[in-house]
Amino acid sequence: MIFSFQNASFRDQETGLYNQAYFMEVFNREWHRLIRDKNALSILILDPHISSKSENGIETLRAISDILAEQTLRSTDITCRFNHNYFAMGLFGLDDSGTEVIVERIKVALEKLEANGSLHCNLSVGGVNVLPSSNIELNDVFNQTIEALELAQKEGKNGCKISQYQIH
Repeated sequence: MIFSFQNASFRDQETGLYNQAYFMEVFNREWHRLIRDKNALSILILDPHISSKSENGIETLRAISDILAEQTLRSTDITCRFNHNYFAMGLFGLDDSGTEVIVERIKVALEKLEANGSLHCNLSVGGVNVLPSSNIELNDVFNQTIEALELAQKEGKNGCKISQYQIH
């Protein structure tokens, strides 16, 4: 029997992306590595405003997941399906300008598919750039990322809000 990574338990069956549990495991490991290396990271949470309850919704989620996976060119970055109808990206060893490059790649790829009529979606992107520290709680970073996503959603179609982590 040949083991297939495509069907392993750390993959989302509908999109083929990593699942949330695997993402959190990798994110935690990379967080601690980047504390030692004194290097930054970014986390993005992306909301495609699509329900996966219909076949059309699932097909659209698959198309968006393909776009997201294609825009992270480094093997250290990770993209996952997050909370069922969202996506998350961990961009490790990347500063805010590098994060902006990734977000711009995503936007351009989506615009190309919208221009040829093969995809219509509204992708809100919230993100946080942070220099990991043992003084920072991971939950706080995720909460600020969700706050950034909520601000992006208020901007309207394809809104984006990337911020620097702020200690509250």
